[in-house]
Amino acid sequence: MLSFRRVLVSIAFLINASFMMAQFPVGIDHSDDSLPAQMRELVSKYCRTEYEGARLDASSWSKIQPLVWWRSSPEYSQIDVISRYEVDSEPESSHGKYIVGVHYRLLGIYDMANGYVPEPAGATQDVSFTVTNENTEWRIADAENTYPHPSRAAMLKWLNDKIAGATDAAAKARYQEALKLLQAQSASPFAK
Repeated sequence: MLSFRRVLVSIAFLINASFMMAQFPVGIDHSDDSLPAQMRELVSKYCRTEYEGARLDASSWSKIQPLVWWRSSPEYSQIDVISRYEVDSEPESSHGKYIVGVHYRLLGIYDMANGYVPEPAGATQDVSFTVTNENTEWRIADAENTYPHPSRAAMLKWLNDKIAGATDAAAKARYQEALKLLQAQSASPFAK
């Protein structure tokens, strides 16, 4: 027969174990429901930084570097000028990575060799970003389109800076023409 003391110790152990399990639940599914929202937020930060013109200024790499796995800013031959962007609310999860879609409203494309070409009103561009982790740290690993996507205001500033520093007459004329074309476009993302 069990002694009264053993019964009390057993009951106390069961109560303590139940209390500990209530305080620190151990679930069967170890997935983190907040990860999709974190992936969306990460890509949103990247898009905001790009929108503000960070990719156009080499000294702003420190703003983008913590968001991506790239060692340096990718080289580019064109700049996709946008009026706004929208990040998908539900990233897709696949094989330990997330795919996050971004929809850009394009104003125009500045080609480094040929200059600026305005896009038709309402033009859009869809880009998928791949987000992966390393040692529990999540960053953007890849994008379908690695061209900069600055706002109209950031691009106007970039063009003015290029005009001010241009020594080549042909390059200066290309920057001035691009500035004129971009200034003629509406800054509103809802312009028709």
